[in-house]
Amino acid sequence: MSSRTVLLALVVAVLSLALGADAQVNEDEVERAPKEDYVPMPHIDPDNPDVIKLREDPARDMWRQTVEPSQFTGRDAGPINLQRYEAQLEAIGIKTFFQRPLCLTPEDLVAGKVDVAVFGTPTGALPHSAGCVWAPAEIRYTRDYGTYGASLPLGWVEYETLIDPFTIINTVDYGDAGMDPYSQSRTLEEIRRVTREIAATGAIPFAVGGDHAVPNATYRAIVDVYGKKRVAFVHFDAHLDRGFGKFGAFYHSGSYMTMAVDEGLLDGNHVVQFGMSTPVFGEKDWKGVLEEGGAVYHLHEIRRDGVDAIFDKIYKKLEDVDLVYVSFDIDVFDNSYAPGVGSAPPTGMTPNELFPKLREFAATKTIVGFDIVEYNPFYDNRGQQTARLCRRVMLQFLTGIAMKKEGMDPGYVNPMISGKP
Repeated sequence: MSSRTVLLALVVAVLSLALGADAQVNEDEVERAPKEDYVPMPHIDPDNPDVIKLREDPARDMWRQTVEPSQFTGRDAGPINLQRYEAQLEAIGIKTFFQRPLCLTPEDLVAGKVDVAVFGTPTGALPHSAGCVWAPAEIRYTRDYGTYGASLPLGWVEYETLIDPFTIINTVDYGDAGMDPYSQSRTLEEIRRVTREIAATGAIPFAVGGDHAVPNATYRAIVDVYGKKRVAFVHFDAHLDRGFGKFGAFYHSGSYMTMAVDEGLLDGNHVVQFGMSTPVFGEKDWKGVLEEGGAVYHLHEIRRDGVDAIFDKIYKKLEDVDLVYVSFDIDVFDNSYAPGVGSAPPTGMTPNELFPKLREFAATKTIVGFDIVEYNPFYDNRGQQTARLCRRVMLQFLTGIAMKKEGMDPGYVNPMISGKP
């Protein structure tokens, strides 16, 4: 036996003795320890163990206490232009959504006759969604070279229509809803309040999430304003997002539609779910939606019959309801187009397939609320590919809303773009 082998055997023997001795000492200590009742976790009320207590602390509500805008004291209500230059390139200036003016209060929205208020709803409850809290900031700072406006140098317009929606619909940035980093439930309360604040003025709330728990707040706020069972729910996603199967969590990315239907806020016949392409939710959940009266369009059917045919079915399904809330999960797109998502499916839609139909849908129905969710900047590439895709999705809906306001044909494409048939 070599000296190296002998040395190794000796080390192993010494370690074994040491570990054994430690284990014996601990075992004796356990035996000698007093046998007492366990001290409950501080958040548990022994008399009501199913309810989580909130700690009474002076800082508990600081995150949602609004600051008086003293720098604007005495100003007339209305949108505030934060930019110094008329042609404000993306690379410079104070960042707002689409470089739009800022509103701080409902009075600003009313005085500015605002049509659409874009605001951040930063949430991120699950580990793969944690980075979603940064999505509103990242989308504001997305590196799109140019400006927004057809009359400006390097001005962005919607490509197929050549429409600049911001000259038709008055669009503003309404800041972000507050976030309690330790409580998804309290964050959703605040998102609901801000959404309702916008909708009550007649403006359309455009929520930029955040994980897909956001509609637990935003759709409920829309119902607060427009009434129960009056607003259809159209859901674009690779996942069904139904049921309550997330470890007992009350609010999550699969609870919003199920609770809305169960509570009588949403008519099950007015639910449309488009783009499902993952096995996360199975046959039982799909059947459940159909039994409620809803429609689920899986990727297989969309590929087989074509996007146009599926949207024809959607219009038929929603022919008796005009008011629509749209919830758009960016992972409905193929992962090659949207890498910056936490639950990335390997298959999905393409922008070329979906963009014209999104614009047409917004130009046909009356959009009263919108969210775009599940963008996670931590998973995006250095070119901000997914953030830029989020902006383009928003631009399609904004263009469609502008077209509806102008009474245009929902299928309009500028002749210079469409060419001769």
